[in-house]
Amino acid sequence: MQLSLFDKKRFKSLADFQNMIQRGASHEEILSSLMDHDFFKSPKTNTAFKLQHSKYIDKILDFRVSFVEEMLVYEASGFDPDGNHETWGPKLHEGVQTWVGLDNETLQTPYCDIYRILALLKLRPYQEVVDLGAAYGRIGVLIGGLYPKNFFTGYEFVKERVNEGNRVFAKYGFKNSKLLSVDLGSSQFSLPLADVYFIYDFGRVEDILKTLREIEGLSARRPIRVVVRGKWTREIIENQLSSFELLHEGRLEKPFQIFSVRQF
Repeated sequence: MQLSLFDKKRFKSLADFQNMIQRGASHEEILSSLMDHDFFKSPKTNTAFKLQHSKYIDKILDFRVSFVEEMLVYEASGFDPDGNHETWGPKLHEGVQTWVGLDNETLQTPYCDIYRILALLKLRPYQEVVDLGAAYGRIGVLIGGLYPKNFFTGYEFVKERVNEGNRVFAKYGFKNSKLLSVDLGSSQFSLPLADVYFIYDFGRVEDILKTLREIEGLSARRPIRVVVRGKWTREIIENQLSSFELLHEGRLEKPFQIFSVRQF
């Protein structure tokens, strides 16, 4: 199916996304939507619309987030029947905080916020983007659809999330996006060199600090930008890392910060 058959302004309201779900959009139509910037823009910027917009995109793309998360909660509650999202992850994953039981939309960044961040970054061809604590790899969806000359690697501890994200990447032929199952706090893990790192409070404070120190060291080899969501990472940078320079702070979006990292 040719792109010219579709109205370029076909995503004007949430009803347009809902309609795609109800009538069962074809694979070809979904592929064309993934290359359409308007697909990733929420029709309105209030939180409720942004979260619903992201839920609709996940549904259109056939992300089985609810199923995977419900299975994780079921397994974790077997170890800790009276637990919650603060305790289930560590119980299930060797002490690592994986936020099992957290609301699905809190676990991930809304698609429209990711779109805004990537627009601000103005990626050049062949630059590499790494997401630390990637969950299901939403950033990889935008890189795969809108930035085919860039590369995305997401690191996530929970293998079930990794498998689901990679299934969706493969379904739409995103050869430039991948997820890997990794313990970011492990002494065996070595952070790869990249142009941009996303961090969303992926685990223990000491692990986040270790990672930020690694990024500092890597900045001697190439200019690096770091996108931060989450209070722990932000507080560590503000209180301990003078090499991180604030470039942009999201205001209309759910708060995020973009830093450049420089060597003195």
